[in-house]
Amino acid sequence: MALQPDNAHIPPMPAAASRTLVGLEHAMCLTDEVAPFSVVSVLRLAGALSAATLRTALDALQRRHPLLRARLQKEGKAYVYHFGVSVPIPLDVCERAQPDSWRAATEDELDRRFDQTTGPLMRCRYLVDKDGGDVIITMPHHIVDAESAAHLFGELLALCAGHTLDDTVDTTQEGQTPAPALYPKEFTGLGYVRAVAGMMGRQMADEMSFRWRSRGVRKAPIFETGRCCVLPVAYPAALTAALVQASRRQRVTLNSMLSAAMLQAVQRRLYPSPRVPLRHIIFTDMRSRLRTSVPATILGCFLTMLRFTVLVEREGNFWDLARAVQASTVRSARSGERYLAFSMSPDMMKMIFSMKAFRMGATALSYAGPLDFPVAGASFEVTGVHAFAANMTLGPEYSALIRLFRGELCWDILYLDSDMDAVLAQRIADDIRTILESATC
Repeated sequence: MALQPDNAHIPPMPAAASRTLVGLEHAMCLTDEVAPFSVVSVLRLAGALSAATLRTALDALQRRHPLLRARLQKEGKAYVYHFGVSVPIPLDVCERAQPDSWRAATEDELDRRFDQTTGPLMRCRYLVDKDGGDVIITMPHHIVDAESAAHLFGELLALCAGHTLDDTVDTTQEGQTPAPALYPKEFTGLGYVRAVAGMMGRQMADEMSFRWRSRGVRKAPIFETGRCCVLPVAYPAALTAALVQASRRQRVTLNSMLSAAMLQAVQRRLYPSPRVPLRHIIFTDMRSRLRTSVPATILGCFLTMLRFTVLVEREGNFWDLARAVQASTVRSARSGERYLAFSMSPDMMKMIFSMKAFRMGATALSYAGPLDFPVAGASFEVTGVHAFAANMTLGPEYSALIRLFRGELCWDILYLDSDMDAVLAQRIADDIRTILESATC
């Protein structure tokens, strides 16, 4: 059942307001042409939240954020935001048949394409029963990152609880300024050209080394189609605390620690060779690394994707691997590759799509850190939060979005049914946990 807005009037922006997408934003649009590329988030609620209240909150949220009043138009080879869409955010309300019905609904959303040319760039599905409900929110990845998504959901929940949002927050320029316009000065002009030349040299050397060390090693298959499947996993507070302590004791970031465990587990299950070079992808925030910091109150894609190669040994030491992962991320950060990767990603994706010769990586991980949604005085409580970024058959074989929620480390794992079945996906997840438990000893 689609619930119509209480107030469909949305103040329009000037009809001429538009902006061309660049860098990773553009690359995400190219990806969406090949396979639906969205972020699907789930807010699990206990208690009472009426569909009418949710509808009113969505309308208020849309009035607040220009990117929720935008559409995407392809103009030649470019993709352009046009602001001023007056169509309300779609809200589909359904009865929740089972407590875990959200999982199948999420997979459906990941497989369902947006009509971005009409807008708006968000849709909502509400599965509800007498005990609570699951609010499933789908957005194209180019309008949102982890920081802004968390703030956006906090605003939505506050509105659902009847709170008034801070009216001093200025969102009028949302969507107007892409990340490259805010790069540090040393990564603009000739500085950018020199940095790109250095990065290309490093990538060529890495590619040659990767091919040499990959001789005789399993090559990840590329299938014509594949459907996204989700696997949520949560570690209890005691294990989570032990992992954090081990990370500090070994002076290795939690991100590097989790990445190493994923790489080891995937190598054990998918790559039979004793020593394998694997490519790992991490997503890192740029909001605080720009010339002008971009607050989480502003929607937009201010993250970047970094890919590097790590040699994974079946009998190797876990902490050595974690330190190798960390060293790779530090080198990337010091050389400014977060900026270069953002800007160069369209050309990289075009090459990948045209060649169809290799997968982007074996694994991908994004760690968002602590997350909490306390809503004072609400008739409902947030009992769980999930988020999944869609994948494609040229993407990584095993990926996860991870966060700390209520003291628990929550993994939202995603895989394709063409790569593996649910049994194998669970075995890899179990191996990751076993590896991490051993690392705490």
